[in-house]
Amino acid sequence: MNLPHIVRNYLDQRQLPYRLMSCNAGDSLAQIAAQLAISSRQMVRVALLKDNAGLIMAILPCSYILDFSMLCQMLQRDLEPLYGAETSLFFQERGCNPGSHPPLPEAFGIPALVDRSLTLNETDEIYFDGGCGDTLVGMRGSDFRQLLHDARWEQFAAPTNDLDSLSNGCQELTPQHLTTFTYRYTPARMSEGIEAIAELPAMPPIAQQLLALRNNPYTTLGDLLALVEQHPNLAAQVVYCARSLPQGYAVDSLETAIEQALGIETTLNLLLGASMGQAFNIPADGPMGLHAFWRHSVYCAALVSELVNILPEPVSIKPGLAYLCGLLRDFGYLVLGHSLPARFFIFNRFLAANQNVSLNALERYVLGVEHWHIGAWLMHAWQMPEEVVAAVRWHHSEDCTQAHAEYSNLVLIADRLLPHIGMVEERRHRLPALAMFTLGLARDQALEAIARVESSRAELDALAEALRWVPEQ
Repeated sequence: MNLPHIVRNYLDQRQLPYRLMSCNAGDSLAQIAAQLAISSRQMVRVALLKDNAGLIMAILPCSYILDFSMLCQMLQRDLEPLYGAETSLFFQERGCNPGSHPPLPEAFGIPALVDRSLTLNETDEIYFDGGCGDTLVGMRGSDFRQLLHDARWEQFAAPTNDLDSLSNGCQELTPQHLTTFTYRYTPARMSEGIEAIAELPAMPPIAQQLLALRNNPYTTLGDLLALVEQHPNLAAQVVYCARSLPQGYAVDSLETAIEQALGIETTLNLLLGASMGQAFNIPADGPMGLHAFWRHSVYCAALVSELVNILPEPVSIKPGLAYLCGLLRDFGYLVLGHSLPARFFIFNRFLAANQNVSLNALERYVLGVEHWHIGAWLMHAWQMPEEVVAAVRWHHSEDCTQAHAEYSNLVLIADRLLPHIGMVEERRHRLPALAMFTLGLARDQALEAIARVESSRAELDALAEALRWVPEQ
């Protein structure tokens, strides 16, 4: 177990006792804590923040939420979190392995803030990343405090163990329940505003017409052309999308774009998603901004399609419907970003500063509700197919046995695979065993599917660009 030179030198210079423990490279701190039976409160993580004055390191338990607003107010600084790649680069340039972030601010020459929750009994141990990816450093709490004697100790993090699930899935999706949950699970200073979601926007008329065509098994190319030709902006979007594909189709008309480049069902799915999305206005940038939203959605839909193709026979899953489930799975974010723009902006900042914390816990803490709950409510209100409602509602559940679980399981598996190609920084990346078994999928098959998706990056990026492009009316 070889620590990076900068880490070992610093620890030895401080002459404080410590011990080294092996761990699995690539696992999250939370996973390592569970495997080694270590309390998550004793496992330390870091978040790097910056402003014009420079960097600062926030140090807190791995399962705690960094309260970004509280920290900025405390320091009277307008700090921005470093995103994953920036944080990794900072530590790699100083000799650490990719993904390893030791909480040793003095060794790296930056000031630090430490959350008071790390003040444990003197005999309790603290554990942290040693900087090489497969080694933990353990030391007594009193020695850890001495190690960070020059740092500022404050309270700026919140435990997530009290933020239990928003609902057990048995309660009706109503504005009244959402308001009740908000006041129960959200801090008082954030409890206002969720009521803005009490009224969902109406489904755009063009989306209703597209949905009717999609639900009609006898829809022809002529039916689709007749509808799209009435809406020049949609026609322009279809042609733009078809011409963006890397296959080099000679797209000289709307009919060619649909019949030769995209296909009827893919055109319907893409236009349905795009027209539904245009009912909402959210920021373009950020981990959950519009650009990332459509890119993640297109990749998820493509991966779901690849998984459907390798399912063992007989299969009752409809490929086009499965694609649509992947495309619409995170529509709850569009509702939240549209209805609560200020809160959504803060949420994007929290995401960047809390990459080791459960996504659901962050959503409850900052937004007061989870995206799948709002997304399922929207899909139900807009009378989308039951399979889509189920996929949006349950795609984060590893043990779903609800109706149409095969669709939610496909989306769940796709979500867990996307981090393998760097698409998302998923907090949980292990493939769900029950969902894999239920669908009859092997790990090797799933990895082959994600490899095929990765080979189509140019095409998928073009589709994502087309979906977020809104033609002039």
